[in-house]
Amino acid sequence: MKATNSPALSSLTSRTLKVVGVIFCSSFLLNSIVFFLPESSMPIFSRAWQMTLTSQLVDRGIIPMIGIAFLVTSSWVESNYGGPQEKRPLVLDLRFWAMLFASILGLVYLIMLPLQLGNTNQELQDNLNQITQQATQAEAQVNNQLSSPQYREQITQQQNQLKSQLSGILSDDKKYQEALVSPQVPEPFKKLLKDSKANPKAVDQFLAQQAEALPTQLLGEIKTKKDQLEKEARAKSRNISWQIGTTCLLLAIGYIIIGWTGLKSIVMQPTRWE
Repeated sequence: MKATNSPALSSLTSRTLKVVGVIFCSSFLLNSIVFFLPESSMPIFSRAWQMTLTSQLVDRGIIPMIGIAFLVTSSWVESNYGGPQEKRPLVLDLRFWAMLFASILGLVYLIMLPLQLGNTNQELQDNLNQITQQATQAEAQVNNQLSSPQYREQITQQQNQLKSQLSGILSDDKKYQEALVSPQVPEPFKKLLKDSKANPKAVDQFLAQQAEALPTQLLGEIKTKKDQLEKEARAKSRNISWQIGTTCLLLAIGYIIIGWTGLKSIVMQPTRWE
């Protein structure tokens, strides 16, 4: 008999595979127990707890599958190379418990799939509502600020300062020419200088236009920020739903196929795995 087929080596190989498989499955079960215990700031069965639990179980979902593969391989080695095997009750057959464990995990991941998608969608709606609420509050603050006497007084002071600055430059031809050629002076200010030189009322018209356009500008910035935050929230929710949802579905399908076909095979041939 070849050495590779010796009962001693087969027994060692089977035992090693069995130990590794049990460790993989036991590690997943122990970690799952820890995952079920939420943080003090996260109430149990809350949406945040459910999403965190699902994410952690999905991230580690492949671990018990590897363990089950080791257990099945161990039984196959023991059955085919370890010599004749005595019939054992199902409750003493490690393959039976491995397949039952796989079937349970398949149902768990199948249940988690719609639960995770629903929680993710609800989380998105809450984020969008919060963004809308913050934008509404910001718009109300802007409107209140624009209508307040203090703001109008501040605008008047700034307008007077600008008029004084323009008058000082326009009254001195040297300063006027230097301002027109200076790279540090913004182009809109240079244009205002030229317009004011030709039309003294250009400054008042410019200030009136700026005061009229300011509310629209501030509210537009708030809307732009709101649209950006909503776009980011939708993209994040879509990525989470796709990543976790797809993985959860694949794990459910994989465990159900392994568990149900395995149980069927064990019931039909309880003493041999071929």
